Amino acid sequence: MDNHVAKGDKLARISGIWDGDVALNLLRAAPFRILEQTSMFFEPSNQAGEILSCAPENIPNVTSDWNNRLSAEDGRARQKAIRRLSWDGAQYKICYKWRSNQGEDIWLEEQGRRKSGLGEMPTEIEGVIRNITAIRRAEKRTSFLATHDELTSVFNMASIRTSLDHLAALTTRQRGEGALLRLRLTNLEDVNSVYGFETGDRLLIEFARRLSQIVRAPDILGRIGEADFALVLYGSDAEDVHAIVKRLFFLLENSPVQTPHGGLYGEFSASATQMRTQASTALEALSQTETALVDGKASVLTTYQESMGNKTIRSNRETTADDIINALNERRIRLAYQPIIETKTSTLHHYECLLRLRRADGEIVSAGRFIMAAERLGLVHLLDRRALELAAETLAQDPNVHLALNVSAGTVKDVKAAAGYIVALKALGHATERVTLELTETVALDDPAMASEFSNDVRAMGCEFAIDDFGSGHTTFRNLMAIEADMIKIDGTLIEGIASDVNKQTFVRMMVDLAQTFSVKTVAEMVDDRGDADMLRRLGVDYLQGFMFGVPSAAPSWQKRAS
Repeated sequence: MDNHVAKGDKLARISGIWDGDVALNLLRAAPFRILEQTSMFFEPSNQAGEILSCAPENIPNVTSDWNNRLSAEDGRARQKAIRRLSWDGAQYKICYKWRSNQGEDIWLEEQGRRKSGLGEMPTEIEGVIRNITAIRRAEKRTSFLATHDELTSVFNMASIRTSLDHLAALTTRQRGEGALLRLRLTNLEDVNSVYGFETGDRLLIEFARRLSQIVRAPDILGRIGEADFALVLYGSDAEDVHAIVKRLFFLLENSPVQTPHGGLYGEFSASATQMRTQASTALEALSQTETALVDGKASVLTTYQESMGNKTIRSNRETTADDIINALNERRIRLAYQPIIETKTSTLHHYECLLRLRRADGEIVSAGRFIMAAERLGLVHLLDRRALELAAETLAQDPNVHLALNVSAGTVKDVKAAAGYIVALKALGHATERVTLELTETVALDDPAMASEFSNDVRAMGCEFAIDDFGSGHTTFRNLMAIEADMIKIDGTLIEGIASDVNKQTFVRMMVDLAQTFSVKTVAEMVDDRGDADMLRRLGVDYLQGFMFGVPSAAPSWQKRAS
């Protein structure tokens, strides 16, 4: 019998097993055979083609052709591993980069064992090749984030502290010059509250890019706070710092950043301290520049002085219980409404209600920090009740509007607060059928029994119940479904850039499939790009929310029509 025919029969007999190997497919893996150390077979070939990013007919079936796709070093390592299979059952495992037909480098993990052979010469090897490109990228990303800021890709606080300590030791030992310069984007909070956090992030990313273009080694640029950047300046005296700041202000403030809402300008204040003569450690330098910014003015550099050391930092003082009570009594808590769109029809489905705070000077800002302080002080249930009161007024004004409200852990976990909230909900009557209550995934899983009881109570009155930020925590879908949610809102970090991220597409497709199995609706948050929206439609997501469809507004569309 022809030897090749016999080999083909053998492959055909096992192909049925391979075709049904769902686990390998999910692992992005493909089984293979090497015969006589010369011929290499994949079955099924279409599965291997997906893993190797090439058509099945273009997969090399000669081991020498396969090795030609590797670097010389990786090729030698692979041949060496195979030659060491000197007995039946001997195994090997190696990782290498493989060049696809498109010239793309793919990371593969090859694991195999000798099935048969003659003496020390293997005649048949069976194994599995797995695409580990995503894993390698994740490992590389993790290593990068140990020293860099995730959003802007400049150095992070840990790296800045290390650089400052190095500069402090250098200036002390050599009596040289050096400084820490801190830049603060002072209008970031305003941008976040008016245009949303995605737009604020755009500003931060762009300003980090501009700063990176002018920073020269050995100086170090990093992000050390929500709106703060730091420059560790080697060999710079006070006069040098003033010259640098003048150039930076011109670079950052005189050219707008283009966003979907038009060109936005940054407003900056700056502070500086000299190493050795003023600060001898990283902690001192960071503290001094923070203190100097208390009196900082826009487009002005404030240099730290010893007299500033005793000043109270009023701008960063903690919100007190009196602040929260006063804001509620003075009715300075408002709602902003962001539309959520039905994917199939591109029509409005409902609005999410977001809290806004009106300051004493009349300015409307995001209530994010205010809510965090209320949670810390055990008063957040008061904000939830106020939001429900405002929503009740809106529901009464418009019989067609459907609203989603966020409920905090402080309300759900507190028996008395939860009972009071339920009573207020009942007072809405039939309007509860136009209310969705959202509880974050992490809060829901902190006490699933409590979350399930609250969910059952509100759903019994006609409300819908949603799990917010789904996918941001470490959980299983089964645990969340035990809470009997009507809807899950997929965390925005899994949505942004999904059109070009295969891994995100896979993950969201899995969520959607599972949600549909349990008759649960899905909402994608942070949809800010048409390409992402189109991809989410193809993946079967039910609703879309993001700045592409509308920013949170105190005057939503139905109010504008009425006026």
